Amino acid sequence: MKYGTVLAAFVAAAALSAAPVAAQSLTGTWELTQETQRGQRTSTLALVQSGGSLTGTLTLTLGGRRGGGGGGGGTREFDIEDGAVDGNSFSFSMTLSFGDNSFTQEYSGTFDGDSMEGQIAGGGRGGRGGGPRPFTGKRGS
Repeated sequence: MKYGTVLAAFVAAAALSAAPVAAQSLTGTWELTQETQRGQRTSTLALVQSGGSLTGTLTLTLGGRRGGGGGGGGTREFDIEDGAVDGNSFSFSMTLSFGDNSFTQEYSGTFDGDSMEGQIAGGGRGGRGGGPRPFTGKRGS
C-alpha cells in the first residue's frame, strides 16, 4: 500500500472518531416514579428544552384525605420554574399550592437517553421539607 493511501485512510478515520456526538435533549413526556410512605407514586413531567433552559409542567394525581374525608384528591398541574440543563444534568423547582398553603420542591438529577434519576428536596408533608427523596423517570413513546 502506498504511503498516501495509508495517510488518507488514517485522516478519514481520525475525522470520523472526532465527530461531535449529538447533544441529548430532555424534551418530551416523562413518567416519574417515587417511593412514598403510602407506596409508589407516579407523575407526568412534560418538558421542553431550549439550549440550557428548561420549561414545562408536572402533573400529579393527589390522594384525598386519610379516612376518606373528602377534599384534596384529583389531578393537578404545576409549572416548573428556574429550569436548567447542563450536559446531562438538570434542575428545576416548582411551587405547589393547596388552599392557603404553598411550598417549593427542588428537583435535580441526570439523564441518559430515555432514562433519568434524581432527588427531590424541600416541600414534603406539611411543607416541612425533610431529606432529599429519590425519583426515577422514563420517557414515554
